[in-house]
Amino acid sequence: QPNAMGGREVGGMASLLAVHKELSNPDHRQEVASFWGVDQISPTPGLSATEMFDALESGKLKAIWIICTNPLVSLPNLKKVEQALKNAKFVIVQDISHRSDTVDFADLVLPAAGWLEKEGTMTNSERRISYLNKGIEPPGEARADVEILCDFAKRMGFRGFNFANAAEIYEEYVAMTKGSSIDISYLNYDRLKSEGTFQWPVPEYRHPGTSRLFTDQKFHTPNGKAIFNLPASVEPNFEKPSPEFPMILTTGRVRDQWHT
Repeated sequence: QPNAMGGREVGGMASLLAVHKELSNPDHRQEVASFWGVDQISPTPGLSATEMFDALESGKLKAIWIICTNPLVSLPNLKKVEQALKNAKFVIVQDISHRSDTVDFADLVLPAAGWLEKEGTMTNSERRISYLNKGIEPPGEARADVEILCDFAKRMGFRGFNFANAAEIYEEYVAMTKGSSIDISYLNYDRLKSEGTFQWPVPEYRHPGTSRLFTDQKFHTPNGKAIFNLPASVEPNFEKPSPEFPMILTTGRVRDQWHT
């Protein structure tokens, strides 16, 4: 599974823009459009992970490019996912392993570099950003995901993808965070390499990072005040074990094999 916290920060969900900006907010859309030098960003969200497979099954979606995930294991309703991939006109699977279950349905397989075979940053669940250096060369024709994506974008004629390396992409992202709630405009690769990990925000020169948010009692709401939601009363609607049905079935995960 991809880096979930980092994915949200760069807008890696159908309803999000980069830097925790909301696609549904017209001001946020304009801020991102202005930063990228485009006129506007479509207000219509893309399809979520499960909606994409509904659309593949119905024929609304014709092709899919699956990167760094294995939906034939991680998504619910396996038969539906199988049928959706069979219906698809074109399936690309980009992965570090040719043994991923989803590879069996691929028309094109793109070998990707693993975490030791590329450089970049990772953000964990406590907002801590780590620099990950490249330790070894990727095998065979494997390449870093970002190299594959930038090459594809350039061949499709899109501008703005002429990055020489991961550091240049990080620099663009850092500039975009300036003034936002996740401001890391003063956290460059040099600091990460020489000083270690940092928790965002890092909004000033030589700022040590932020171990705890909201100590100033100002929250990310229109009036700056916290919003408390009282828990609703919920009646359990699941069936309890009985002599006739004595088992409980659930999905299971272990620490080193999250999702797959």
